[in-house]
Amino acid sequence: MSITTYLIVFGSGLVAGMLILFITNKVGSGVNFDLFGGIARLFSTLFGADRSKSEADNNQGVNKSDLLLPVDPREQKLYDSSQAIRDMLLVLAANIQRTDKAASDSSIVLGDVKSAINTMDLPADLSQAHSLLMKEVDRVILSNSALKVELARAQTVLSERQDQIEDLRTAVRIDGLTQIANRAYFDEKLLEMISLHKRYGDPFTLLMIDVDHFKTANDTYGHQAGDRILKGVSLKLKASLRGSDFLARFGGDEFVIILFKSNLVTATEVAWKLTKEVRTSRFILDDASLSITLSIGVAEVHGDDTSESILKRADAALYRTKIGGRNGVSADSA
Repeated sequence: MSITTYLIVFGSGLVAGMLILFITNKVGSGVNFDLFGGIARLFSTLFGADRSKSEADNNQGVNKSDLLLPVDPREQKLYDSSQAIRDMLLVLAANIQRTDKAASDSSIVLGDVKSAINTMDLPADLSQAHSLLMKEVDRVILSNSALKVELARAQTVLSERQDQIEDLRTAVRIDGLTQIANRAYFDEKLLEMISLHKRYGDPFTLLMIDVDHFKTANDTYGHQAGDRILKGVSLKLKASLRGSDFLARFGGDEFVIILFKSNLVTATEVAWKLTKEVRTSRFILDDASLSITLSIGVAEVHGDDTSESILKRADAALYRTKIGGRNGVSADSA
């Protein structure tokens, strides 16, 4: 091999090593010194932005229907944060994957360059340059290994933060007394179902349920007894539904159910079944055994429905059941 060939190979390896070293140092410096601090700042900014947004929305006084209570600001904050973190994770995961691959590829290339140069019979005047290049190659390869470890740690930290957000988000979507979905979760689910109906035409029905004469039982036997009644009713309702159906506590002694892929006829039959299940059950309190009945209103989604309109129709059907003597079911006729 001629000296010209030696110089070409040596020069190419030197240029490749310097370029990879430059890139790796840029990436490596960002990871080693700024990654975790950047993540902390990002979370701080994220939650701070959510807080500002929530306060701004409250100050604006957004008008809502009387049927739709404001969503719990804690749930909205955590929901927005979770969505933002999902987007962040996707971007960072892609960047981590690319950087990890670049680190692996560069280590392989540099290893090949190192092996090739070591096999060359270089002239004495190039031995010092050869030694320096070998040291730089070794340092870059070592830096790549450290970079990959830091990238793995970063991905683990982000995944843990996502899990924590999801846990908190779930916690504020569950009613503390009955351990079923709360009002905020129901409002979110109803909007989702209406959106799916408008896009794909999937039918669903809404059941609004009221525990008959609950106030009387609550006043007579005490609030603890009333809580036990609500827990018992929620358990009976949940046990009588399909796993795909959605049960939530609407507020006070009212519950709501979304029956997926169900029409008005089928939903009305389900509603009568629910009234029978609860009516034939005995609610054992400390000094009494009570029989509880339900009043239910049923409404099927329409193509032009909003959350307010379908709730209004289900509520009107529920009202007809109440004025008709309670302990029954009324279906929306609109």
